[in-house]
Amino acid sequence: MPNIKSTNREFLELFRALDSVKEIKGARFAVIVGRNIKELKTHLDPIEKASIPSEEFQRLSIQVQELIQKEDKEAIETLEKENETLIEERKKQMEEVENMLDDASECFLHPIREDQLPDEITGQQVEQLIQIIE
Repeated sequence: MPNIKSTNREFLELFRALDSVKEIKGARFAVIVGRNIKELKTHLDPIEKASIPSEEFQRLSIQVQELIQKEDKEAIETLEKENETLIEERKKQMEEVENMLDDASECFLHPIREDQLPDEITGQQVEQLIQIIE
């Protein structure tokens, strides 16, 4: 199992690409895809946890969505002003997550040999997985 060096953002893109091909038939291909999804999920889990908004911000977001549906711009502006600190904290949190995504990282992934690629796979899908195809 080779150690792949990349950014966490590229690992996230690879995770999404693997997730998009997991329904393609082919026993060996499916096993490798499943293993890599598991490895990447474990690798990316701390970033996902870091991106979860606080309960307080989630409640605020629900209130804002309700006001958007009512098209009450004044109430939205008032709510945003009343919660400036909370909104700034969330922006800072998301900046930190963005920085984490841009960090260089390493992950152990299972390569997919060309002869293990199923016939149904498209060129676009192969392009997204090229980093782990040998």
